[in-house]
Amino acid sequence: MFRRCVEMALSATRATSVMALLHRPAVELLEVVAAAGHLAEEALGRQVGEGEALAWRVYRSGRPYLLADVRRDPEAHFVSGRARAGMYLGVPMLDPDGHVLGVLSVDTTDSDETLDEEDGRVLSLLAQAAGVAYARLLALEEAQQSAAAFEQLARLSATLDHLNDPQLIGQRLLDTLLELGGFLCGALYSMTSEGLKTRLRAGDTSACGMDLPPAGMVSAVFQANATLLELNSRCGPDGARRTVLATPVRTHGQPVSVMMLAYPRPLPRVPPERVAMLEIVAARTGQAQERASNLEQLRQTREEALRALGRVVERRDDETFGHTDRVTTLAVRLGEVQGLHAAALQHLRWGAYLHDIGKVAVPDSILRKPGPLTPSEREVMQTHAAIGHHMVQDSEFLPPQVGEVVRHHHERWDGTGYPDQLAGEAIPLLARLFSVVDVYDALITARPYKAAWTREAALAELGRCAGTQFDPEVVRAFMQLV
Repeated sequence: MFRRCVEMALSATRATSVMALLHRPAVELLEVVAAAGHLAEEALGRQVGEGEALAWRVYRSGRPYLLADVRRDPEAHFVSGRARAGMYLGVPMLDPDGHVLGVLSVDTTDSDETLDEEDGRVLSLLAQAAGVAYARLLALEEAQQSAAAFEQLARLSATLDHLNDPQLIGQRLLDTLLELGGFLCGALYSMTSEGLKTRLRAGDTSACGMDLPPAGMVSAVFQANATLLELNSRCGPDGARRTVLATPVRTHGQPVSVMMLAYPRPLPRVPPERVAMLEIVAARTGQAQERASNLEQLRQTREEALRALGRVVERRDDETFGHTDRVTTLAVRLGEVQGLHAAALQHLRWGAYLHDIGKVAVPDSILRKPGPLTPSEREVMQTHAAIGHHMVQDSEFLPPQVGEVVRHHHERWDGTGYPDQLAGEAIPLLARLFSVVDVYDALITARPYKAAWTREAALAELGRCAGTQFDPEVVRAFMQLV
């Protein structure tokens, strides 16, 4: 396209050489993409910075520039490396919206020819045609790139459906947006009771001055609840100008965060597809936050329901009131000391809530008996472990580890416990942990038939029973804990 343009300019004007230069915003240079006439091969591919060529005056002003003698201008660039006499005429190549894409220039070096108004009209028509054609080509390439980017975002979004952490989802989306959109950096800011906080970062946020929230633009996005664009924003420690985009992240229709992105340099315009891409990512981030909020509410409701269920037995026996909360807290602390991961701690906590749930099937005459139980009564009482396990094992949301705590927290290290007479490490770890905590709390709590033991006496009893009733390693860890 540009080759045909320079050839036509060379034949239709008195010029001895013609060049088409395009602006390369990534490196802020003008590059010769086509040349015809004198020293055309040497000129092709050359890149010149601002102040190094007359074409920059045309590009910056957006207007034609005519110079009668190029030798008199220090910014004149000579392909041969030596100043030569001649005229210069440069005209801007514009897209349909009037943005300058590059420069079409001619000169008459090494000849006695002069350029007149007719040459200017011809060159302007050719530059106009080249600008429109190139803009259409760019639009097509941009559309293809955007389609590929949206497709990649769609694939990423599908993979993120399996994640529940909004931080991880937001970070992956932000990283992908930088990769696909040509941005230098990006960040996510949230409004908290303490003010604006930076939640996520991607790219070189320090260079963009985005490590800390730019309060003005972020506040404006919150207030407008809409995407804002600054084509020529001064940001970063060096005061460089960049194009900045910011859009709200909404949950339930209200802005809760702001996603901001910065290009490496100011752009004449931002393609609508890039704005749409940012808004899609912001919407996906908001959906992740909504889902996380809903899951957290569900989790809290489930925790409260399990805790309430575990305290049903306590309501039947005022003397044990508070036991469930105490052993749950202490069991989780012991689990943390033992290095249990988050899921195992959750299983231990839920098992602690429900450890005595089987006692709902034990008659009050036995459950609330103030004195020692008879052998037959003890047999009935001991059924609560298996009954409780039966009650929880068919639950769709309770993992089997919870049932193991319920069933096996009365097993003994020496194999004489109940209901299955498991011994040693055959007893599930969570049940071994909980049994120590359960007995300790029973010892230090007063009952109608006994006084509360001191901490020292209770720990001494646990130590005495280590290796027979309890896992000795668990007892050792528990003693260090309390």
